[in-house]
Amino acid sequence: MDPLISLTIAVAIAVLCGASAVHQLLRWGEWPGIVRNYDLTPESMTPVIAAAIPLLEAQCAIALLWPRTRAMGAMGAAGLLTLFAFAIWFNIHRGRSHIDCGCFGARLRTGLSRGMVWRNVLLSALALSLLLPVTARALSLLEVAVSLVSVATFALLYPVLSLLLQYGPGWQSGRAPAFSREAR
Repeated sequence: MDPLISLTIAVAIAVLCGASAVHQLLRWGEWPGIVRNYDLTPESMTPVIAAAIPLLEAQCAIALLWPRTRAMGAMGAAGLLTLFAFAIWFNIHRGRSHIDCGCFGARLRTGLSRGMVWRNVLLSALALSLLLPVTARALSLLEVAVSLVSVATFALLYPVLSLLLQYGPGWQSGRAPAFSREAR
């Protein structure tokens, strides 16, 4: 893999993991309830899992930024993204798409959708692509700048893409599904 592509993917996944961890910690009052709403683990484990997720995301983000730890960060991020995809898929198939996905600490208060499953599967595959061998060539300062600008652009587009994945093409016409948070 070209080092420019590898750097761009690594920084993008790191920014995603880091931003998610920060949002979850900033909204700590809501976060354990969102984890509980997925109804996948015993109630007694909710606080432990709710604390572990942002910590693991932060560790992945940091590991992805350094070439020596990038493979570990990539595997960790891919594992978390796959776990999130499964949790979303499982709840959709139980008829529970109305619960808050918890993406970015419930700030967006978004229900679950199949598009979110595919988004997480794609992001997981991108993270795993970082395990491919990288061509040995030095990046120029311009290439590093291009990588960072690309990541910034993706970060700005991510909320728009998330809305499209959540509501589909008809969301702007007011056909967005209603959702609610279940009692905690």
